[in-house]
Amino acid sequence: MCAYTVGPKHDYARWAEVVGDDSFGWENVTRIRREKIEAFESVAAEYTKYAAPDMSVHGVHGAVGVSLPNVWESPMTAHLDAAKDSGLGFSVDINSGNPLGLASVPSTAKRGYRVTAAKAYLDNAPANLKIVAGKQATRLIFEGKKVVGVMVASGEEYRATKEVILSAGAVDTPKLLMLSGIGDRRELEKHGIEVVHHLPGVGQALQDHLSVAFCWRQKEGLVAWPQHFSDPDAARVARTQFLSDGSGPLSVFFQGLTIGFFKADEVFDSEEFKSLNKDAQRHLRQDTVPLWEMSSHMPPCTPNALSAPEHHYLTVFVFLHNPQSVGNVALASAAADSAPLIDPQFFSHSFDRAVAIAATRRALAFIHHPLMSSHREDPVDVPASDSDEDILEFWRKGANSTWHPACTVRMAKEEDATACVDNDFRVRGLQGLRVVDLSVLPFLLNCHPASVAYLVGEMAAEKMVREHALEVCD
Repeated sequence: MCAYTVGPKHDYARWAEVVGDDSFGWENVTRIRREKIEAFESVAAEYTKYAAPDMSVHGVHGAVGVSLPNVWESPMTAHLDAAKDSGLGFSVDINSGNPLGLASVPSTAKRGYRVTAAKAYLDNAPANLKIVAGKQATRLIFEGKKVVGVMVASGEEYRATKEVILSAGAVDTPKLLMLSGIGDRRELEKHGIEVVHHLPGVGQALQDHLSVAFCWRQKEGLVAWPQHFSDPDAARVARTQFLSDGSGPLSVFFQGLTIGFFKADEVFDSEEFKSLNKDAQRHLRQDTVPLWEMSSHMPPCTPNALSAPEHHYLTVFVFLHNPQSVGNVALASAAADSAPLIDPQFFSHSFDRAVAIAATRRALAFIHHPLMSSHREDPVDVPASDSDEDILEFWRKGANSTWHPACTVRMAKEEDATACVDNDFRVRGLQGLRVVDLSVLPFLLNCHPASVAYLVGEMAAEKMVREHALEVCD
């Protein structure tokens, strides 16, 4: 499954402000999600105590199936009850515009099956869509400052009648731009690439969500995961049953997660927070904007748990939001088949370290609440103590990317030195080229950004349809 979260409404207000375009504000993006993206399934009546989506901000006729599980594993409701009782915070709709509080998170799934982008948009593809698979784009083709096509590794050229739309993601989009001579002059010349257009922001401003997993032994009987993780025969039977009629253990396992976004007010008193610029401070204090995220009811995935799959485990992830650490994507060489160099610069900013410490302490306090500790046994993968040093050491050894890279071809106003695209997704200083993927985000939104990727695509489509007076195919 893929968690479907949209983030706080104040993130969209900030997006609109940064790029100078109100169409990126909460009201319009909600319209697009409601009309075009979401096909939200109703919640089973027995769970409405825990999940009551506000259908004024959700759609039912869009392309992407979005749902909560039909059957909830018992730890889900136990964790939500603990969140309410402990004061951590609880939400019946994490996608209402205010994501604060632990919630049962929707996933991009329909009747237990994952809905991918291909399933959502290609099963009923328009007749005028042609996909050429197995072709690696190696560079863009120019006529002066206008992009007119793309060259692929096998030597063919594909020409555009109106525009080229680049959607290779936050890593490969800047790579292809730089290979084509679009980027910082010094970076291009270092690799012997002819400079077509000096655009210094390309590959810069990389942001990602850093996360780490904590794990404890859990009392037996809560879930039946271990027999399926440690017994190949049981796993095979469960798979056959699910593929046959959609029933059995796999129709329940991990169909739902509890995810919550939270603040940590103690961070606002820190020197790390006070060192941020005033705009950042103002945004972080907005009442819908989180500093961290916690996901519980997760499959065992830490080193010590994976080495002993026969046991029951409680696994909790903590994610850092509003990252202030900024990395970059650079070329390793001028060869198209060379992987780019990715430097996320995690933990390079002291504010992110302060949030990691505060978030860890708050997550551990929740796990030690009586409603949680009654099911919990010995720690498996946790910090050695709750000291700043031990918490940071645990993060340094165990944390990883959440695979949410963004912002490497930033959308921003013209006067911004890092601006690469305008609010219509057009690459600044060139004609005939737009970028439509998460690389254009002006900052990484406080959510799992699959929903934002769909939004970016639909917004760009609306803008191009209007500009070119295109007829939309059914």
